[in-house]
Amino acid sequence: MLRQLVRRMTMNVPRIQLSEKESKICDLLKDYSIYYNAQNRNSEPLTLRITGGWVRDKLLGQKSHDLDIAINIMSGEEFAMGLNVYLEEHFDRYGIKPHNIHKIDKNPEKSKHLETATTKLFDLEVDFVNLRSEEYTEESRIPTTKFGTPEEDALRRDATLNALFYNIQLDKVEDFTKRGLQDLNDGVLRTPLPARQTFLDDPLRVLRLIRFASRFNFNIESTVLKEMHDPEINEAFNNKISRERIGVEMDKILIGPNPILGLVLIQRTHLENVIFYWHGDESVINYNKEHWPQTKFVEEIYKNGSFNQHLKNLLHHYKDFLSTCVTLRKMIELRDKEFQENFLLGSILLPMANLKIVALPNKKLNNTATLTESIIKEGLKFSKTCSTIVSRCVENAESYSDMVKQFTDSGHIQRSRLGNYIRSLRGDWEIVHFVSLMSKYLNNISDKDHIESIISSYDNFREHVLSEGLEDSDKMAPLIDGKRMIKILGMKPGPWLGKVNDDIILWQFDNPTGTEEQLIEYVKEILPKYS
Repeated sequence: MLRQLVRRMTMNVPRIQLSEKESKICDLLKDYSIYYNAQNRNSEPLTLRITGGWVRDKLLGQKSHDLDIAINIMSGEEFAMGLNVYLEEHFDRYGIKPHNIHKIDKNPEKSKHLETATTKLFDLEVDFVNLRSEEYTEESRIPTTKFGTPEEDALRRDATLNALFYNIQLDKVEDFTKRGLQDLNDGVLRTPLPARQTFLDDPLRVLRLIRFASRFNFNIESTVLKEMHDPEINEAFNNKISRERIGVEMDKILIGPNPILGLVLIQRTHLENVIFYWHGDESVINYNKEHWPQTKFVEEIYKNGSFNQHLKNLLHHYKDFLSTCVTLRKMIELRDKEFQENFLLGSILLPMANLKIVALPNKKLNNTATLTESIIKEGLKFSKTCSTIVSRCVENAESYSDMVKQFTDSGHIQRSRLGNYIRSLRGDWEIVHFVSLMSKYLNNISDKDHIESIISSYDNFREHVLSEGLEDSDKMAPLIDGKRMIKILGMKPGPWLGKVNDDIILWQFDNPTGTEEQLIEYVKEILPKYS
């Protein structure tokens, strides 16, 4: 569909259809340019261009609110200040008051290599920055930047189709790489400069191209894809890129329209070892290598190729798995994108089960974390909630499988035992269910008959949980709260109350229609063992 939209463009003079607000912004900027150039006739004329993703998306017929304006002769802040003065003097003409200008300082960790000024025009946020050229060193992905020409600014970008400019004064798309429009038409991702140097300068571009490939279902040009495999690029990726930037790109891939394509490209380029690495703090990494025995097993997973092979196996069978597991497919389609992301991460990180690292070397007690939790929280810099859920999936995949097997073999599990287990999964039992099923599926993929039996047993187990009304077991509270129980029994608070409450929950699972009177009698019976 996207390619068909692009092919309908007139390749020689592509036209961009502006929205009403975009037209107002461009008209304002044209007027200001005319005004400025009339006041400064002896200098290079002011020229304004909208850059990057906005141009690409507009040519693809997609909405975009990412308005980045490149300026040829001054900084973004200087331009925005002058524009504000102009708006103050011409309020009657445009009907908008100047907004506060926010200066965004250089922040290389977030790929902000030049100061940017941001403001609002007609309720749309607009960024202003000068055209620039960049020069990299071997040691850092942070470049030395300076004012540049439009050609230099275009050539420094990650892909030709992201290097297209829209000249506001001329109402014209400009293709300074000479390949951007054709590559957009063909659905090809190609670096403006030789790929090897492009990636060594800033290895994050590898992951960005993978993200664009998965978002638009585009192909990465063959020589560019070949360079992505280079071990030197892998090493540069690991040494130069912050974990935060990796996480930002991976989040966009995993919640995007085609995360599997992105993961396939990651597996083929052998980037899983740096993307899903377990920490970003060298001091923590070195402490573990020197003092934590499990570290050698952790490192071996990355080095011996088993993680890459697992990922390859997972992705190869993913489509068949979803076609077989109808319930999961519907849940991925209907639920929010976080469900898809957490399921994928849990399935990807299954080889990390039962391994821990020392997360807090300076703390003597409770200083460890599961390997999975560390990968999500410290390696990808995702939220604590995400790291907890994914870790719960990975660490419980095997025990969940055991519960399914016991139910399948006997046809029954005591309601309190099952409810308490579901309760221990803290509301995440369904995603644990499907990650565990994926694990069993991959481990038995060669036996088709057994696969059908496994899927059937998991389906039956899930239906049993639902039919017993145990899906919200984590929300169950004692029928009689602690204060009332103390008053009823005439006892003082103490450690006994917590233990009694645990038994109360089990009793309630086994007696779903039990009354308060029956519960009190039960508590009186068991109370002596806690006295």
